Amino acid sequence: MTAKDKGEAAMAAPVIRTPRQAAEAARLRLDDALRRAGFDAPPSVVMSNVGEEGARVNRVRIPALSLSQAQWLARKLGGQVTRTAQPAASAVRKELDGALRGAGVIAQPSKVTVITSPTRSENRIIPPSLSIGEVTRLAAILEAHQ
Repeated sequence: MTAKDKGEAAMAAPVIRTPRQAAEAARLRLDDALRRAGFDAPPSVVMSNVGEEGARVNRVRIPALSLSQAQWLARKLGGQVTRTAQPAASAVRKELDGALRGAGVIAQPSKVTVITSPTRSENRIIPPSLSIGEVTRLAAILEAHQ
């Protein structure tokens, strides 16, 4: 076997990734697609939990979103968004969840939380944690609209 043959054989070897590495790769793809689409937010994170059957499950969580960011994401995913000056957080949550369902992401509902600082308080939407397949689907939708 020549050096060239050995190099070709090494290149043909499959790449083995851990589930955590696969989740990280999906997270990076989603963050890149969001950034290229004009999304300005902190990066998403990979979370590891032990599932019901004792298996470790890796999921991706998008950071908490302001109401305008949640509406932006819902629009990018093809969802319907009400255009009012002061949208209700619960309405925005429902719009985002509807857009996620429309994109094929069947997950737990998003949550509304209030972030307070000494000078003000602000509603934030916490999107559901997503599987690798759901993250890949969202990234593909965002990439197609660029």
